[in-house]
Amino acid sequence: MPCNCGYHSSTSAHVDMSIDNNGTWQDAFQFGTPGDTTWTLTGQTFLLEVKITRFDASPLLTLTTANNRIVTDDANQRVIHLNVDPVTLQAALPNGKYVYDLLMIDASNPAIKVPLMHGHLNVGQGVSQ
Repeated sequence: MPCNCGYHSSTSAHVDMSIDNNGTWQDAFQFGTPGDTTWTLTGQTFLLEVKITRFDASPLLTLTTANNRIVTDDANQRVIHLNVDPVTLQAALPNGKYVYDLLMIDASNPAIKVPLMHGHLNVGQGVSQ
């Protein structure tokens, strides 16, 4: 289903995600082409906000490098993973459909923000608690 979350930069990939709220959210992503050493994630931080619509002022959930909800696994191969525990998910995101985007922020110049991903986040009720 196409993302009804607005227009996005050509650097931003449309990626819809689905998670259950009873487990840790640990999706991992690699950016660029494997083996390409022309750029890395060295000196980069990340921001991902989850909202009901893209026009909402306040996010329901914020993931950043600073709050350890986005972890850089391999700066040279450009691999990150998300790390959100189920208690946080259940408190912030009731079952439903949300929008998100992920920005890469240059730590030496925080005004430089590169959109990497955007899409829907579908949150489902897990069975086992």
